[in-house]
Amino acid sequence: MTHADVRTLDKFRAKHVWDVAEYCRRTGIQKAEEKRLIKVLGKYASSHELQMNIIRHHSRIR
Repeated sequence: MTHADVRTLDKFRAKHVWDVAEYCRRTGIQKAEEKRLIKVLGKYASSHELQMNIIRHHSRIR
């Protein structure tokens, strides 16, 4: 592991990282889907990773 000087980090490339369980609770995702996301992504993930891996069930609209 290397030391990173905080003053030299690019602030525009920083990503917000979510706790997957908290993200699922806030967005109303079911427990089974939450367990699958934790298995796929781990305990923490970016919002983009979460959104791309959520399985959305499409409803039929007539």
